[in-house]
Amino acid sequence: MYLAAGLGIGNAVFGGESDGGRGLNLPQFDGVGDAEEFYGRMVNEFPCHPVFLRNYAQVLQSKGDLLGAEDYYYRATLADPEDSEILAQYAKIVWELYHDKERALTYYERAAQAAANDSHVLAAYARFLWELEDENVTDGVQNNHLQQGILDEKEVMTSEKEKSVGIPAIMFDIANFTATGTNGNGENIEENYKQMIEEDPSNPLILKSYAQFLYKVNQDLGGAKEYYSRAILADPMDSEALVMYAKLVWQLHHDHDKASSYFERAVQASPTDSHILAAYASFLWETESDDENGNDCILPNTVSLKEAMSYASA
Repeated sequence: MYLAAGLGIGNAVFGGESDGGRGLNLPQFDGVGDAEEFYGRMVNEFPCHPVFLRNYAQVLQSKGDLLGAEDYYYRATLADPEDSEILAQYAKIVWELYHDKERALTYYERAAQAAANDSHVLAAYARFLWELEDENVTDGVQNNHLQQGILDEKEVMTSEKEKSVGIPAIMFDIANFTATGTNGNGENIEENYKQMIEEDPSNPLILKSYAQFLYKVNQDLGGAKEYYSRAILADPMDSEALVMYAKLVWQLHHDHDKASSYFERAVQASPTDSHILAAYASFLWETESDDENGNDCILPNTVSLKEAMSYASA
């Protein structure tokens, strides 16, 4: 598995060459001698071959020559504009060297478009967006933060939009709900939700909020799935509802195709939302682990995906 923050450097074992279908019978580094000298010579002999350009860039990067690596990653993107790994590597080094947000973002977007189902590319893109958030330089790039338990188990907060349609703030204060579904004032929150849904059965915000209540407080996964489904029917572009519905489809039924289709819709609805991208990456990692090892899950439920990304970058 490529490391989410490294994308390739963690895999830079220069003992073999895979040309990715770009040519046959190419020279291969046998692990004997100097990798930099070998790939430098290959780049001179095959100046437009993306694999040699990428691998030479990786060697330079591993030796601390970031400017040289940036040059050869860039040349590799020109040689193969659709190679998502190369695009993501170039985006990462551009960000590290120049902190050029717009340029790095462009290449991460291209990488995600080229490999929409690559968990490692999506995870690298998500990490980049998180770094932007941490540095307060998003400038509108990230507007749709996922405010509940998909990734880092944040409690649901009331948005201005939700307030504007009259959903009481106390309905979102999950931290103060008791096991019986009442708040600190003794109000029965579930009954309030049911009444609001009866009065306005097609309001996606109310439907989604009730689904969140069922998921987080009642731990009623089947009921949460039903109301996320109704929220999606009311608002098909709500990426948060889409990704939570996908997550529940996978948890309850292990229906890979259906879950994947809803994760893809969520990414299409919010292509620059780091949490949506990371949730999809987590699903892809989990299903890849199932396929390869027969394990139930690669990421324990007690570990947030943001924590897992941090582990992956170590």
